[in-house]
Amino acid sequence: MEVLGKNNVLGKLVPYLLVAPIVIWIAVTIFFPLFNVIKESFYNTGFVGTKGSYVGLDNYKEAVTSPAYWEAWTKSLVWVLGNSIAQTLLAFAIALLLNKPSRFANWARTWMIIPWVIPTIVVGIFWQWIFNGSYGIFNHVLMSLNLADKPVNLIGDNTWSLPVTIFINTWHWFPFMAVIVLAGLSTISHEIYEAADVDGANKWQQFWKVTFPSLGPITFALGVVGTLWSFNIFDTIYILTGGGPAGATTTVPVFIYQQAFESFQIGKASATSIITAFFLIVFVSVFIKYGTPKED
Repeated sequence: MEVLGKNNVLGKLVPYLLVAPIVIWIAVTIFFPLFNVIKESFYNTGFVGTKGSYVGLDNYKEAVTSPAYWEAWTKSLVWVLGNSIAQTLLAFAIALLLNKPSRFANWARTWMIIPWVIPTIVVGIFWQWIFNGSYGIFNHVLMSLNLADKPVNLIGDNTWSLPVTIFINTWHWFPFMAVIVLAGLSTISHEIYEAADVDGANKWQQFWKVTFPSLGPITFALGVVGTLWSFNIFDTIYILTGGGPAGATTTVPVFIYQQAFESFQIGKASATSIITAFFLIVFVSVFIKYGTPKED
């Protein structure tokens, strides 16, 4: 009886022992840093590692009343919308084009992911070279075709820097979305399309009545993950423009970085981060509540 009792206790402990490593890992890598960010948001800490004085909610008040913070939100919304629209249209177009059996499609499915696997630092360097205002190949082409009488520095231009950065980021990440859409298309039965053909549906009607609804779960997941992913992109923007010129590409992540590590205001940057995280959580909650595909 004693042995059976020990076995029962051990049996109950095993599931907890198995999940314990991942729980500890999450606590160390997520909750501990998060707790420190929340704590620092109530202090006027400057440099990392120094101690600040308790200031209560002053950092939060300053963040929500800062015009620069809301200007960064405007840039972030343009950034997310631009990337979402461009990447979605491009990914669907490429996926539909390659969802047909042919030698070209088989070849293209393999090679189209090249932009995605290139490291971001490399992407930044060679697009800076292409768009360089002095020796970039883009200006060479424009002037050779008599489309411009003098070199233009698109990345360094207040008006064009954000659209060009969106274009570069779209070029970098659309293959990832195209691969996912292509995988979703492969799960749709050809019999459904054959039945639609019999009913007289044209290609456009087949896309909206068969293809798009069938990809509902995938587009929903891409909507949530892709939006958050796009919003939080920092490296591409910072490598290309550093948030400039004159703040033209200063999105919220870049703004927080500049506040923390260039202005040395860790306390204010922490409060700004918490407020931003709150808005993102609200967005995800609303998106999940109203955007979840309904099961037939």
